[in-house]
Amino acid sequence: MLSRRFALGAALLVAGCAPAVSRIETRLPPLDVDAERPEILAHASLRARLRATPHGFFRFVNAAFTQEVCRRFASLDKPQPTVTLHGDCHVEQYAVTELGRGLTDFDDSVDGPAYVDIVRFGVSLHLAARQRGWARDADWIFDGFRQGYRRALLDPRAEAPLPAVSKRISASFMPDRTSSLARAEALMEGLEDRSPEMEEVRGQMVLDQVARDAGLPAHWFRVKKMGLLRLGVGSALSAKYLVRIEGPSRSDEDDVMIEAKELVDRESLSCLQVTPGPSRILAGDARLAYQPFRFPGVLHFGSKTFWLHAWTDNYQELSVQTSLRTPGELREVAYDVGVQLGRGHPRRLEGEAATRLRLDILRTLPEGRIRREIDALTDETMRAWRRFVLATPARP
Repeated sequence: MLSRRFALGAALLVAGCAPAVSRIETRLPPLDVDAERPEILAHASLRARLRATPHGFFRFVNAAFTQEVCRRFASLDKPQPTVTLHGDCHVEQYAVTELGRGLTDFDDSVDGPAYVDIVRFGVSLHLAARQRGWARDADWIFDGFRQGYRRALLDPRAEAPLPAVSKRISASFMPDRTSSLARAEALMEGLEDRSPEMEEVRGQMVLDQVARDAGLPAHWFRVKKMGLLRLGVGSALSAKYLVRIEGPSRSDEDDVMIEAKELVDRESLSCLQVTPGPSRILAGDARLAYQPFRFPGVLHFGSKTFWLHAWTDNYQELSVQTSLRTPGELREVAYDVGVQLGRGHPRRLEGEAATRLRLDILRTLPEGRIRREIDALTDETMRAWRRFVLATPARP
């Protein structure tokens, strides 16, 4: 049995985190967030991030947003081919690490129609452009994404130039493992290292299967330290842990950090094909990532399932407000993401079947409808955000 402290920490993190789409029962508009939800009232930092910008709000309402996209496209005449979706595409999911760059965080990866990813990323680009005062360039920026996507569908070996913002971020990285591990440990909360509860948790967190999958000895994955991880916006109400493991030797300098993230149900979203369990996430990572995470795996403890991956030494997600200098830099990122998704979407199939799938996507994609819905959903997101701000006066 898990320790009381461990179980309490998980319970506090996940309380009330049912998908936002369930608010249909409260008869709110589809993208609205109920400002009186107890977990919103109790989570001051999350409330502040939702109030701060429309894009931050947009990140939180992914499930409701996806359901609304499904509803709006339900009347399409042409059947849409099924692809491997990222499931939560937005500008701030684009990260730069020492391994490379691209969309990360495949928690919401599922199978479904390509327009789900395209519309979500398109709305993200429009919201980001408005936030930075580049609204006149929003369509031009989205056209960069569209060009990259089409190019990769036509040539699955296509590569995008390294965006200027990625070069700038990677140039700032320092190859100092001690400092990297210290930065990661600073993100851990709770679960005192030498407490009896911590020892009980260590006993429960057995990573032998991850070791076998990686072809490494079990001692490599001995848990040395762990704590709660409170990052993210869309995943702010899900349980997350950061775990420090032994690595190849007993030296602290070659330890490895593992992130464990609770599996969140996406089976209620109407136009998606969701395989129960974490395999959908591992498949999304393998098919869509430019550089898949090291040590992907699954862990079951308590009544919850977590998916795991190694935490990179250097990792920086884009910030709409601070990372980008010009509309052209955002267009470069958009083109890069377009290539990444154009290469990754059809990878659920191989060989000639994948070739046919790429051509089917190009043939059936409702581009005019996609552009109209991006405009409409950008405006609806702005209205929902404004209603949330009015309903949640700033509180300490």
